[in-house]
Amino acid sequence: MRKFFTLLWLLFPVGVLYYHFNEGPNQIAREKARLHVAQIRAMEKAEEPDWEKIMEEYDKLTKELPTDIEIVVRHQIRLSKAKAKLEMLDVVGSITDLTDLLQETAKVHGDDATVTRATREMLGKAHYYATYLLKTNGAAEEEWRPYAERTRQIFRYLAEHQEPGALTQYEQRVEAEFEKTLQKTVR
Repeated sequence: MRKFFTLLWLLFPVGVLYYHFNEGPNQIAREKARLHVAQIRAMEKAEEPDWEKIMEEYDKLTKELPTDIEIVVRHQIRLSKAKAKLEMLDVVGSITDLTDLLQETAKVHGDDATVTRATREMLGKAHYYATYLLKTNGAAEEEWRPYAERTRQIFRYLAEHQEPGALTQYEQRVEAEFEKTLQKTVR
């Protein structure tokens, strides 16, 4: 029994060194990234979020991620960056980023994956914002009509390819977004 504990005591540093030089740095990087994401989410929930700073933080987060991280995490970060661009009213940049991301996520994860659906929903929202901005700024119908039509197509696709109970949740989210938009325009 004494030999067993002595052997265990002697082999313990080997296990610690193995972990330190193999999986340890990746685990530390994942933990730092998780804390960074929590910090960014808190910045997003602030009363007056600084979207440019949030975009910079997402760029920093992308650089500090370990190389072996799943691709879905990188897609979610790109989706969040596009959302921040949309909040800064960089509609054209957001539509471009979301279109590229949608093609990539559909190819990698499939059309029914959560990240693909979220990307498609955000792309529909971006097209809606483009329609709204063009229409309220007095653009001709030929300019804003394609964005309105694309918005209709995207949201119709989402409505046709969803679970039965998801429609009510979606309507609640749209209503909440509409209320938030009204509150912003009233101020």
